[in-house]
Amino acid sequence: MKKIKKKVSIKTRILASILGLLVIIFLGIIFSFNNLVNTYIEKNSNSELRKATSLVEHFDKSLIPAKPLKEKPIPKEFENYEHEKNEFPEFMKGVLEKVRMAEMNSNAEAMVIDSNYNLEFPTREDDFLKNIDEYENILNQIKDQKINLHSNENFKISTTSGKYYASILKIESIESKESKEENYLILFIDISSTLNLANQINTVLIAVMAIAGILAIITAIILSNKIAKPIQQLCGFAKNIGKGDFSKSEFDFSDRELDELCQIMNKSVQYLDKYDKEQKIFFQNASHELRTPLMSIKGYAEAIKYNVIDKDSASEIILEESNRLSDMVEELLYISKIDNITKDYNLIDCDMREILSNCTLKQKARAMSKGIEFKYDFDEDEVMLNCDEKSMHRAFLNIIENALRYANSQIIIGCKSLDENIIIYIEDDGEGINDGDLNHVFDRFYKGNKGKNGIGLSIVKSIIEKHNGNVYAQNTDLGAKFTVCISKEKSN
Repeated sequence: MKKIKKKVSIKTRILASILGLLVIIFLGIIFSFNNLVNTYIEKNSNSELRKATSLVEHFDKSLIPAKPLKEKPIPKEFENYEHEKNEFPEFMKGVLEKVRMAEMNSNAEAMVIDSNYNLEFPTREDDFLKNIDEYENILNQIKDQKINLHSNENFKISTTSGKYYASILKIESIESKESKEENYLILFIDISSTLNLANQINTVLIAVMAIAGILAIITAIILSNKIAKPIQQLCGFAKNIGKGDFSKSEFDFSDRELDELCQIMNKSVQYLDKYDKEQKIFFQNASHELRTPLMSIKGYAEAIKYNVIDKDSASEIILEESNRLSDMVEELLYISKIDNITKDYNLIDCDMREILSNCTLKQKARAMSKGIEFKYDFDEDEVMLNCDEKSMHRAFLNIIENALRYANSQIIIGCKSLDENIIIYIEDDGEGINDGDLNHVFDRFYKGNKGKNGIGLSIVKSIIEKHNGNVYAQNTDLGAKFTVCISKEKSN
């Protein structure tokens, strides 16, 4: 069973498209921004940490500030041991000098811990200006995360108060190489302010996205209504056409495409209205023309029945009227096919001289019986046209039959190729066309002097016009002349 695809309105499609585009754009902006911020923080922090580490590793005592640093008091447990008494202050003095130098020449802060994660420096007694609580929080996080103190990689760490990039550097004094005590310098950079700024910008971007989304919804509604309303009007117009109402629409759309569609529909309405009227007139005239031979046949049949007229003469008239009726029906059927708006033509390249020659060949016996001669005025080269061969043959055959009806002794048939057009003419030496009939010879069911059914020449006009050509009649010094002009470009 074929699944029925759910239809979506233009308003919904436009709204979803605009909102989807906005979401993609803003997500891309937020992702790109945060990615750039994180990259910047990482690169800048690593750079500062490398700078601070380099200062510590390549510490030059000549850079020690002139003002001596305050020595850390010697613990009481070391007072009885002279070695420790002299070593501890000297060792810590070197460490403190490195810490101070790293903090002065970079954005990093530093602290010293031992291998048991105890904070050696700074302490509350050493530096009351620093936030020792935060230092301890950082140290606790390092301990909880079991960060390797011998690692050379920078790492990221978070506390309840902030976020940091940090690195660890093992330190020892020259004087205490034999000591088993290990100390580590932790350098860290506070990135909380930068991250807070990024979060604030993200909040602003989300707010902007929300506002843009609201504006997009309003814009989409207005735009979709502006598009949907004209389409609904055109749908109503099309429904009226389907019901047989061929009134021209008076819509004036501001959008060029919709206005062009409306104009095209108006032209289609005019064509359909014309076609409908022509069909009505055609059937009215056809019924009238068919009624005449039928009434004649009926009258003579009744006369035979009641012995009012001689059977032989009546039969001859009935046969003649039957043939006329048969020809008329055939022509009516053919002209109805021509008028079919969905008729397809089998277009092929044909030599028009050959088509004209075949037409005269079919009428040669009739022409000879009337003492009429065909004369040709053809180009020596091929006169090729992309056309429907059968239809074109029928058109020229009708003109030649008409010429045979009026010609006295000759019919001249010409076929010329001139620039972008093909000119074909058929001229007889008859009495010509009455001035009053000249403008109506191609009208349907119009019969002039010696006219047969009033259909033949109308068929000619329909066929030639279907091939993007024109046909017209005129009187010359010789007689009546029919001229056909067709463009060499392929017919649509």
